[in-house]
Amino acid sequence: MDLWYARSDSPDTKWCVRVTRPLFSGEGKEGRVDVLETEDFGKALAIDGCLALTEGEGFARREMLVHVPLNVHPNVRAALVVGARDCGVAAELLRYPQVERVVLVEDDAVLLEAQRRFFPDLAAALADPRMRLAQENAESYARESKDRFDLAIIQHRGDSGESGLGQSFYCDCFRLLSGDGILVSPAGSAYYAARRRELVSAAGKLKRLFPSYCLYRVDSPAAEGGSTLLGFASKKYHPVKDYDAERWAKRELEARYYDAEVHRAAFALPRYVAQALAGC
Repeated sequence: MDLWYARSDSPDTKWCVRVTRPLFSGEGKEGRVDVLETEDFGKALAIDGCLALTEGEGFARREMLVHVPLNVHPNVRAALVVGARDCGVAAELLRYPQVERVVLVEDDAVLLEAQRRFFPDLAAALADPRMRLAQENAESYARESKDRFDLAIIQHRGDSGESGLGQSFYCDCFRLLSGDGILVSPAGSAYYAARRRELVSAAGKLKRLFPSYCLYRVDSPAAEGGSTLLGFASKKYHPVKDYDAERWAKRELEARYYDAEVHRAAFALPRYVAQALAGC
């Protein structure tokens, strides 16, 4: 009997991938954590039924969450990562020599165990001396922390932009950021009606706080509709006008998805996306 992973993108649309074998299942704080082996995507991690990462194409989202802000902000030294749905985000940050400190906030031991066991190359970042794992609630950490960061990357729950984190959390993140700080986070999709509402809600929380807010796209076959939107929120910088392609070239970092042309093109979005955000 064939085993399939299925995700409902809307009440009338499903996306499926065949599972060659299940590798792990455990009950995490935000729902069941599953690791599945697939033919097309390699190992895949699902949290509460939503794909968090896959071996085959997870690099695309990871690179766009990290390389976009790191090549706009001239000097990111301290970075905050909220949520460990993909420990590879921290690993990608640590490829930059100027990044001196990364704090990863995640209190789900089951999720961390699954990544350490089945995605060891990504989870290896947890042992880096520049890395600190804060195993506590995200909202409590943001509210109580006295740390300061140049960059915050929010990846918390599922694929959609509606993370379950409230406006007060983002207010606290704003306070934790330096005067020219940047925050990036998943924003979801603008195509399906239910996802559009989540997108507007997620974007509204950040547009109320940051002087600069833009959406950008990453193509990812396992994401809803084959692509997903990310949000770029900044106290000072514009993601295209302040982008330094020369700085990126000098770094000589290898990437499978990201380059200077992709950076610029990612912010060119269909009109219906702008229309969806017009009221928030």
